[in-house]
Amino acid sequence: MRIIARFEKGKAVRFVSHLDIQRTFQRAFRRANIPLAYSQGFNPHPQLSFAAALALGYTSEAEWLDVKLAQAMEPASFQAAANAALPAGFRILEVIEASENAPALTALMEAAEYTIEFQGFNLVSGPKELETAFASMVAGPIFVDKRTKGGIKTVDIRPLLLNYQFSLSADGCPLLTLLGVADAKGSLNIDLLLGALRTFCAETTYTYNVHRKVIYFKSGSPMPALPHK
Repeated sequence: MRIIARFEKGKAVRFVSHLDIQRTFQRAFRRANIPLAYSQGFNPHPQLSFAAALALGYTSEAEWLDVKLAQAMEPASFQAAANAALPAGFRILEVIEASENAPALTALMEAAEYTIEFQGFNLVSGPKELETAFASMVAGPIFVDKRTKGGIKTVDIRPLLLNYQFSLSADGCPLLTLLGVADAKGSLNIDLLLGALRTFCAETTYTYNVHRKVIYFKSGSPMPALPHK
């Protein structure tokens, strides 16, 4: 049986690494007596994978996992058992049963939506100046130095930014909502984008909090178009 689940990563666990998230879920599933399926071979491991690793320090309500079970289990029972065993900060939000031969989640992803709240900035004109600087920056190419398998390369990340909008948070801070490419070929790196903004507007004092709200799949939906069993 194959289960696809969306879960949240809250503020309490925002500095838990992707590798530690994998370990956390494996331990929680074992504590909950969820019948995980294991790979064959000399060193069997749970057939559990996660789509689109989240950067350290980010929060999210759009994390996805793909797990195979050795025995059938109702999706609602899986969700309840897992949530009872997971530590504070992690919570499974929805669960669907998928066909065993359905594509991997990463192959179906297309874009991701983020909200970024800026804090501690000292721009003279306040939030409007930050919005103006961002608009000016994205009007042309955005060249950044990106670490790749072949070393550091200068690349233009502007094509990866699909849309954006500024508003104000409840605290009166600038709030940037943006949509970026997130597929099997590559994703918009939020830290690189905001690093370029810092350089562009010569602003060095602000901090920001990043939250992933939605992952959109090739169907255009926030739910993957997987054939159900």
